[in-house]
Amino acid sequence: MTDWEKQLGRRATAVERAKEALDADIAAARLDGASFRDIGRWASVNHERARSIAIRINGDSRTRTEREEQTV
Repeated sequence: MTDWEKQLGRRATAVERAKEALDADIAAARLDGASFRDIGRWASVNHERARSIAIRINGDSRTRTEREEQTV
C-alpha cells in the first residue's frame, strides 16, 4: 500500500524546488540580456511575471550590460 502522505509531501517538495530553479533561471536569463517577452515565452509565463521574478531575485530588472553602462 502507498503511503500517500509521504509520497505527496515528496512530490510537493520536488515541485517547489523546480519552481525555485525556474525562477532562478528566469533571473539569470535576464541578466544575460534576454528580453522579458522571450523569457516569458521560453518559460511559459507572462512577461510581466518574468519581470517581477527578475526584480525579486536580481533586485533590478536591468540586464548585466545595462547595469554596467550605468556605472560607467
